[in-house]
Amino acid sequence: MRKAEPILTPELIRIMKIFGLASLCIVLIFSFFNERRANNSGDSSITRITASSRLFFENVRQIKYEKETRRDAKMDIFRLKKRIKSKKLYLINLSIIISRLRDEAYIFVEPSEILSQQNKIQLRWHDQHQRENGQISFEPGDRFAHFDFVKKLFLLLEEDKDFEVKINGAWKKILADEKERKAFITTATDYFRLVEKNQNS
Repeated sequence: MRKAEPILTPELIRIMKIFGLASLCIVLIFSFFNERRANNSGDSSITRITASSRLFFENVRQIKYEKETRRDAKMDIFRLKKRIKSKKLYLINLSIIISRLRDEAYIFVEPSEILSQQNKIQLRWHDQHQRENGQISFEPGDRFAHFDFVKKLFLLLEEDKDFEVKINGAWKKILADEKERKAFITTATDYFRLVEKNQNS
């Protein structure tokens, strides 16, 4: 009777070893590049603060703000003292949130109570000579949605555009008061400095 040949021959074992090592290398390579993509996504670049930028805010700019401490979340919330406060007016205020745990800062849109009843804030803008016009909108979302809206509106305010907000199908003036505009610009500027971000980039 003929003796059966072993299933795992030396050649097959060698091929399996090569295949296993190759598979392991591929997994490690993909893991490495996935990590690099995550780190280079740019998301952290608009929230990360440095020791020097934080020190400047605390020593120079913080005095201009009201500070609210959330001990449970290890966060401090800063709102400009010289902002307009009203439940009846159409206002768009901002707050800066600093996470002591993560060394990050976030900019958040804080519409007045009457404006926050809208699911979406729709703004239309134009210059004084009506040569340019456009619209931007804001829907509450993550910190990047807040940042994007603030950046767009900041640049338009810097260009001295006029604004209206859509309320129940009608357009009402907003950001017409110089104090309100200055509060928005000041808070946004302090945030961009805090995260060392060029608002024009």
